[in-house]
Amino acid sequence: MNRGTKAACVQNSRIHIVSGLKLAMVRIGAVLTILILSLKINPNPFKAVRLLRSLIRERVTIHGNEGGIKAVKAGKKYFWSTNVPGWPSEAFNHFIYNEFQRIHSPLESHLQTIFLGITNVCPLNCIHCFESENLSDKDNLSLEELVNIMEKINNHGIRHIHLSGGEPLSRFDDMIELLRFSGNTKEFWINTSGFGLTREKAFVMKQNGITGAIISLDDWDEKKHNAFRKNDKSYFWVKEAVRNCNEAGIIVCLALCCIREFATEENLDRYLQLAKEMGAVFVRIMEPVKVGRFSGKDVQLDQFQIGIIDRFMLSRNSDPAYAGYPIIQFPGHHQRRSGCQGAGNRYLYIDSNGQFHSCPFCRKPLGNALTESLDFGIAQARAAGCHLFQQRTLA
Repeated sequence: MNRGTKAACVQNSRIHIVSGLKLAMVRIGAVLTILILSLKINPNPFKAVRLLRSLIRERVTIHGNEGGIKAVKAGKKYFWSTNVPGWPSEAFNHFIYNEFQRIHSPLESHLQTIFLGITNVCPLNCIHCFESENLSDKDNLSLEELVNIMEKINNHGIRHIHLSGGEPLSRFDDMIELLRFSGNTKEFWINTSGFGLTREKAFVMKQNGITGAIISLDDWDEKKHNAFRKNDKSYFWVKEAVRNCNEAGIIVCLALCCIREFATEENLDRYLQLAKEMGAVFVRIMEPVKVGRFSGKDVQLDQFQIGIIDRFMLSRNSDPAYAGYPIIQFPGHHQRRSGCQGAGNRYLYIDSNGQFHSCPFCRKPLGNALTESLDFGIAQARAAGCHLFQQRTLA
């Protein structure tokens, strides 16, 4: 790609926060799209409106006011969450149709998202890695086997896919081949440390279907983040990755593992300010979980610390003074109120060995995607449930 083409790509894919009147117009357009989809299911307009209201109530229950006064514009699409495809798109329509079907038959599975580990390799040695037992200096799944799994995902109609690892960038060429195999009707996100995400790689990723990058940044302080990742170049590569993704038109979400020492409003505010300055438009706050390298360690947040994060998310997402700041996502907040969205409910995790899991933090293999169908994995996950949700409910 020459520099002129790159410049055009950047100009057409500029990513920014929208709010106010512009957001109101976008919401009207999205609601009209959803109403049209509802009418296709229920030609009776009164029933169609009731179905629309049911969907709105359900989404409010799940997401609260997450991004309530703002949305992200990327290219010609608008995003309220990293968990929902952008509007307008075929993937968004498919997502809404699945949600309507869930209202009609709540006991059935209407899977929306797959988290897929594509590599066992990672250049870092993070102190909290949940995937540590699967890490290796070589991959367990061949490209052919990954394609086999992706074909099952395609055949199941999943349109929203998160690629992880290990570090998926360490298997860059195979990742691109996997994207090319999948076609252009899906929305792909990559979960990455950003390590080695050069400008050239960012443009190749964008050209081949990567919508967004969820890049791990575990402290606003460079030294503390590098210590967390056990690599003195990690912070540098986070900044490079964010800049390169923004240039290429890839949405950036910064992901924070919020350990106890970090769970203060001052730290969270400094982190959000840094995220805004870097050019991120989403921030995802994750709680430390006793799995992987945190297994057996006393790392869980207490109720006071969880309350700090809850209030921080709710206030910064609803206060007009923060309309230009990234949308904050705190999955634990919604999980405690509406239940687990994993465990074959809305998403399923397939690790870098091909094993089904209820979620990345429920480390109980439920069969292998190479030898079993996706329906089998979903049924096993629904039967097993989410251990993480049970822990949070009892906490």
